[in-house]
Amino acid sequence: MSTIQEKNFTQDLLTKLDDIIVDFVAPNAARIDREREFPRENITELGREGFLGLIIPQQLGGLEAPLSLYKETVIRLAQACASTALVYVQHMSAVSILLYGKENDYIKNILSNIGKGQCLTTIALSEAGSGCYFFLPVSQVNETDKGLRLKTNKIMVTSAGEADVYVINSKATFAKNSMQSNFFAVASEYNGIEVGGKWEGMGLRGNQSAPLTIDTYLNKQMLIGEEGEGFKITREALLPMGQIGISAVNIGIAKAIYNESVNYVKKRFYTHINTNLSDFQSIQQMIGEIKVLCDQAETALNVFVQRMENKEVDMVSTLEVKVMACQTVLQVAELGLKVCGGHAYSANTPIERYIRDSMAGTVMGPTPDVLKELIGKIVLDVPTQL
Repeated sequence: MSTIQEKNFTQDLLTKLDDIIVDFVAPNAARIDREREFPRENITELGREGFLGLIIPQQLGGLEAPLSLYKETVIRLAQACASTALVYVQHMSAVSILLYGKENDYIKNILSNIGKGQCLTTIALSEAGSGCYFFLPVSQVNETDKGLRLKTNKIMVTSAGEADVYVINSKATFAKNSMQSNFFAVASEYNGIEVGGKWEGMGLRGNQSAPLTIDTYLNKQMLIGEEGEGFKITREALLPMGQIGISAVNIGIAKAIYNESVNYVKKRFYTHINTNLSDFQSIQQMIGEIKVLCDQAETALNVFVQRMENKEVDMVSTLEVKVMACQTVLQVAELGLKVCGGHAYSANTPIERYIRDSMAGTVMGPTPDVLKELIGKIVLDVPTQL
């Protein structure tokens, strides 16, 4: 594909995305948040236009788009509805894992259905015993006469009860530690998988995170890649894809706060002193700071994505992008609250939702504190115990 063709391809997709956002994602956002409703209509429209198969190779029915387009898709979705953006990111994270099993006919069929917009998937990885180290499972699959027995409880599974396929991890049959792990692709209606509870979070209210109780026998065809190479898949596919996605969600939220703050400040007028809010120097400085913070985080993410596309990325930069994005959105949320005052504190305005949504990155594993610890160990040559 020539450079001109690539630009036209990207622009055509972004135009379709913007149409979906204007027609569905933005109008649905307040209701999804208020009623804690899963963004089914939004996901259906994204699937109809091929976005669920964005990074899947064309020979498998996907769009085979670059990571830069994935990043931009998530940012734009998050500016309108962060719940929809998170559901999409967890789907794409699962797709990045599934691509390791694309030679397997069972996995290939799943990927084909995703490319057709007929399959939503998600990752089901976190366990109470692993917490924010979701990529290091505690549960272990055991080989029996009936197949591979897996008994575990997964927590905080985005799209629980809504996804068509779960990508589940466990320690391998021979594992001596959590790094020797497996990924499995399991249909949601498969026997022995039950969804418990309903998501009642402070923010991202539509993502339907809930626990999964799993007690089932898996077929070996459900195994993604080779047995025991789960940590390799995590390092090469899941972690980079997840870091891009969650960083983009937070940057999208930050940009939404910025846009709402600017619009509010421009319109707010004080009759008794015949002055607009935008005339206050302190307000100008805070708006300027929000702009700088948003641009810094987005630039850092753009550089990381470009390095990934050039296969030049290292582990430190992989970990850094989410830290920067999470710290940025928290700073922006605080400034937005100061700038907009009671307007931002009211549940009748979208900025209140953005501020609640901004808190999620702090608790979503691997958390910024854990990432900073891992970065410190890498640069100090301190061995990591896993």
